Amino acid sequence: MSTTNIPYIDPNVQHVGISRLRSLNATQLREIDKTLVIQENDQPLAVLLKYEEFLIMQQKLISVLDTISVMADDTELAGIISGLKEMNGGQTKPIAEIRAALKTKKERV
Repeated sequence: MSTTNIPYIDPNVQHVGISRLRSLNATQLREIDKTLVIQENDQPLAVLLKYEEFLIMQQKLISVLDTISVMADDTELAGIISGLKEMNGGQTKPIAEIRAALKTKKERV
């Protein structure tokens, strides 16, 4: 089981009728801690979840799409594979050395 903090739509969400949704005010909506499936005549119409959870889901989706985009680009993928081979081959530098080189380069500009 995953231990990430990514919210997901639980199949055991609370199903509520459209009339229940109409009866909720802003305070009650803020206090809801479940994902609600709003339905009418046993037909699911929409899903209601906290805005913060929606934003997290959006950010995770963007991250996944960005990863797919990089992995689909042959040049990007070749660069990643090359970097991993260099790392596994011990061709690395200490971070202090990299920072010093960047600082020197910045001072020259």
